[in-house]
Amino acid sequence: MSGDTCALAAASQHTVATWHRALPAADAVALTGLLTDGVTFHSPVVQSPIQGREATLLVMLTVAEVLENIRYRRTFVAGPYEAALEFSAEIGKLQVKGVDLMRLDTEGKILEFEVMMRPLRTLSAVADAVGSRVAPKMLQLKLKPG
Repeated sequence: MSGDTCALAAASQHTVATWHRALPAADAVALTGLLTDGVTFHSPVVQSPIQGREATLLVMLTVAEVLENIRYRRTFVAGPYEAALEFSAEIGKLQVKGVDLMRLDTEGKILEFEVMMRPLRTLSAVADAVGSRVAPKMLQLKLKPG
């Protein structure tokens, strides 16, 4: 992990370290353990936030499938329970740079997660690839009883 994480609470430091390994590996078990039940996910391509662990995990795992060579560069700390993780990756021949913003609870679980990506051409390619895979599964989640 790069950047100064001394201001992060110990549980938050553990979450960030686990995230750095789990997302590039699409490790569903590890990622599930990092998310609160009511996590809110803010996508760079949809207006409304995505609510809940299952839907958020679906998007995160799909992004991990679509993006290649995900590398985390720096971590910026905004307090004991907030961090921004700078990353780079590829989708096909296109390069992507982005930031994952995390707000965590006192146990280090992710309460809120927001992604920002650039450039627009690459974001559009990611949106198309993720959207085509996620849309049918997201509809199933919405129709699921309970």
